[in-house]
Amino acid sequence: MMCRCVTIGVGSLQLSYTLRQSGWAGLSFVLIAGAVSFITAIITVRCTYLKPGGGKIGGFHEIGYEAFGKPGYYVVAAFNMLNIIGSVGIYAILSASNISNMLARVNVHLGSRFLMFITTAVMCIPTLIARTLGETFLVSLIGTATSVIVTLTVIVMAIIYPIRNGEMHVGSNVAHPGPIHHFAALPGGFAVSLSTMSFAYVGSTIIPHLESGMRRPERFSWVLGSALFAIASVYLVMASTGYSAYGDRTLSPITLNFPKTWPTLLADICITIHVLFAGPLFLVQMALEIESGLDIASKGKRAEAVWRLCIRIGAALVILGMAEALPFFEDVISLVSALTNPVLVYLTPIASYIKLTGWRDIPMRSLVGLLLLLIFGLVVSAFGLVETIQAIVGDFRNDKSRS
Repeated sequence: MMCRCVTIGVGSLQLSYTLRQSGWAGLSFVLIAGAVSFITAIITVRCTYLKPGGGKIGGFHEIGYEAFGKPGYYVVAAFNMLNIIGSVGIYAILSASNISNMLARVNVHLGSRFLMFITTAVMCIPTLIARTLGETFLVSLIGTATSVIVTLTVIVMAIIYPIRNGEMHVGSNVAHPGPIHHFAALPGGFAVSLSTMSFAYVGSTIIPHLESGMRRPERFSWVLGSALFAIASVYLVMASTGYSAYGDRTLSPITLNFPKTWPTLLADICITIHVLFAGPLFLVQMALEIESGLDIASKGKRAEAVWRLCIRIGAALVILGMAEALPFFEDVISLVSALTNPVLVYLTPIASYIKLTGWRDIPMRSLVGLLLLLIFGLVVSAFGLVETIQAIVGDFRNDKSRS
C-alpha cells in the first residue's frame, strides 16, 4: 500500500499533457519510466545488503557513507534533505492552491501563505504520531484511496465530456473551443515528455525504509513490481483517455479541461487529500534519517521523545520559513527537485552499488547497463532542469516588467 502511495505522483494529472507534447508515441515513455524506476529501486535495496563486514545498511544516507565514507554521507544527506523539502514544499503549494480555488467558488478568499501554513501543519501531524514508516499505514491507505478516486474521475470525465467536432456538450449547453488534433509523434517534445514521465514515479530515497518496514522483505521486488505495474497501467489509461478527448488542447492539470461540475470538484478535493497524506511519508523519512544520524535512540526514552518532537516540528518550520523568505517559491522548489533528483535517483544508487560490489566483480554486460542507465538519467534530468530554469527566468522578467 505504501509503495503505491509513494510511487504514484501528483504528476499523474500532467500525463495527458505530456502526450500533447510528444504525441501518441509518448505512451511508450510511461513504460520506460516505470521500468527505470523499478531497476533503480532494486539497485538501492541491493546496496543495503552490501555493508562491508556484514549486516544491513539502514537508510539512504548510510549507503553513501558505506560507499564513500563521511563525504558520501554528508553529500547524500544534503541532497536528500533538499529533495524532501522540495517534495513537501510542492505538496504544500499544490494543496494550498487547490483549497484556495475551491474556496473561491463559494466566494471565500484566503491568502496563499496562510493556506500553506495550514496545509504544512496538517502534513506535520501524522509525523508527530508515527515513529516509523510502518506506523503510517492508515495515511498510506487514505492516500491510495483518494488517488484511485481521482483516476476514475479523470477517466470518466474525459469520456463523458470530450471535444468532438469542435464542441463540448455540458447538459444543454455547448462550448465551442475549436477543433482538436492528434499526432502520432512529435519528436521535438520527446525530451521534455520523457523527463516529466521519469518523475511521475517518485519515492526512490524512501525505498530502504519501505523495504525494512516489510514483514517479509524478501518479497520486496515482487511487491514493488506489482505496484509499479498497477501504476503504469493507470497512467496509460489516464494519459490516453485525456489526450483522446482533448488532443492538442489538453491542459495541465487535465482537470482544467473539465466543466465546473461536482465530479471536477470531487477530483480537486481528492487530489488535495492525496497530497496531504503523501507528504507525511516524506517528512517521516526525513526525520528518520536525522534521528539515525543523531542516534537519539541511545539518549533514553524521554530524551528520545523530545528529540523526535523537535526534529519533526523543526522540519516543518524550515519549509514554512523557505516559503516566506524565498521569492518565486514554487519555481525555486522545482529547481531544487530538478537538481537533487538525478543525484538521488540515479547517481547515488548506481555509483554506490559499483563501489560496494567492486567494478571488477560486476559482469561487463551489467556494468555497461548501469553506466547507460546513469547516462540516461542524467540526460533526461538535464532537460527538466533547463525547463525549470527557463520558468524562473520568465518569472523574474515578468516581475521586473510589472515593477
